[in-house]
Amino acid sequence: MQGQGWKIGLILFLLAGSFWFLYPTIDLYMMSPAEREELAKTDPQSWIKLQQKAMKLGLDLRGGMRLVLQVDKTNLNPDEASDAVERAKEILRNRVDQFGVAEPVIAVQGKDRIVVELPGISDPERARELIGRTALLEFKLLESPEMSSLLLDRIDRALEAAAGLDTTATPSDTAGERGALESLFGADTAKADTTGAGALAKGESPDLTQDTAEVLPPQIPKEAPLSSLLDPSGGYGWMVAKDEVPLVEMILARPDVQKLIPPDVEFAWSTRSEFVGGMEVERLYLLKKQVELEGKYLTDAKPSFDQFRKPIVSFQLTREGGRKFARLTGANINKPLAIVLDNRVESAPEIQSRIQDRGQITMGGNATYEDANDLAIVLRAGALPAPVKVIENNVIGPSLGQDSIRRGINASLLGLLAVFLIMAFYYKLSGLIANVGLLFNGIFLLGVMAVLHATLTMPGIAGFILSLGMSVDANVLIFERIREEMRAGKSVRNAIDAGYDRAMSAIIDSHVTTLITALALFIFGTGPIKGFAVTLFWGVAISLFTAVVVTRVVFDFRKSYKTLSI
Repeated sequence: MQGQGWKIGLILFLLAGSFWFLYPTIDLYMMSPAEREELAKTDPQSWIKLQQKAMKLGLDLRGGMRLVLQVDKTNLNPDEASDAVERAKEILRNRVDQFGVAEPVIAVQGKDRIVVELPGISDPERARELIGRTALLEFKLLESPEMSSLLLDRIDRALEAAAGLDTTATPSDTAGERGALESLFGADTAKADTTGAGALAKGESPDLTQDTAEVLPPQIPKEAPLSSLLDPSGGYGWMVAKDEVPLVEMILARPDVQKLIPPDVEFAWSTRSEFVGGMEVERLYLLKKQVELEGKYLTDAKPSFDQFRKPIVSFQLTREGGRKFARLTGANINKPLAIVLDNRVESAPEIQSRIQDRGQITMGGNATYEDANDLAIVLRAGALPAPVKVIENNVIGPSLGQDSIRRGINASLLGLLAVFLIMAFYYKLSGLIANVGLLFNGIFLLGVMAVLHATLTMPGIAGFILSLGMSVDANVLIFERIREEMRAGKSVRNAIDAGYDRAMSAIIDSHVTTLITALALFIFGTGPIKGFAVTLFWGVAISLFTAVVVTRVVFDFRKSYKTLSI
């Protein structure tokens, strides 16, 4: 029995490790839907980690999403456009991997399209938003409240004039506003433009008759058309009722209004809506166009909570980015800094102190921890080389159907039960030992799949069953050789040694041949074939281990027996 200690230790170690890695999967699938929902609400970090660690069902077993994305290469130069689709595919793969989707299918279709298949995705909207986001991160300062109010007032007067109302201003008002407008628009602008902003800076009425001064639609008030739709309360920027957002967009898109907006500022909406006083609103900001810092200096981003348990994204900058950020924040303390993602404002927190190379992105609106996690994923994976547009979006159910899955599982269980009974009946106690080896084989294989964060698909299950069949075949070869040796009159000890020695070459030949086949399928196969190859490869490797080590350990203990039940 010498030399058995390390084998027993190795088997117990692998058994404990398999259960350790399988625990999240068991924990997840033992939860009821209500328990899962409760965990997602009370402890979102643990919920996301549990999902990422647990094995998932594949697209054919659980359903999922299929997206077709089109890469817009319109604004790229020829060099950038040449590999834009391939770069977009790799960035999408990084995002999907960090999103926690195992075995996704991401492939280029044609010249500018990418097909993405995500098995087991239960929130299509979240996945679509995550994948389609460009992730252009910028930091910009907000325009001062005084200048913002002044611009709104001028837009209102211009719109009132277009609506035929009297917009005559008092001399004192005009003189007081002129200096502010010159500061806002700049002297050069005032000289160059005599119809829009520059004319306003001089205190002149804008000449809107030269442009498309369209009549205001009846939904927009005739007095203070823009200001009446904006609520300045609730921090920086304005709040706009969700159903009135299209009206504000309509006003801001008018050519006559566009002429009143200075060239160095811009309006920008928040990334998501929020509920204030029971009403859904979106925030509108007036930003300075100058980009103070770009997201290219960002090196890491992680989701977290602030002291009020609100989700945030903690980020870290490069040394150069840290120096720029320190200058920016040090010079603008007590001023709001807009964090702009894809031309929308994520949040506009007030700068409290000088910040060096680490900061936090506060999540605006009704953001959840999952929103913070998604933003961190997008920032870590980098920006897409060009905007992508979702042109096809399908949520697909299990292709095999629940009835087919149930029948497949029942057939597999019945098949395994039949094998167990036949082995126990035909090889008696040795057959039971082989069945134990078979169980170990299954546990080890599931443990390896859990370590690999594999997705269980029907081809994967087929590879699993096939590897179990090879494990049974290996035991049959060994047992038959032992029987032959015992019929030849050898002792139990000699029969076991000779049986294993004679069967081993055939076992290794068959297993190595199958391993090479699985390797070839993995290298040259795609999609489900790769899943089948992975399961088959590890299943066969583990089958070889159980045949050579696990059952051999048990039979070595039986060498001292006078008779062998086989």
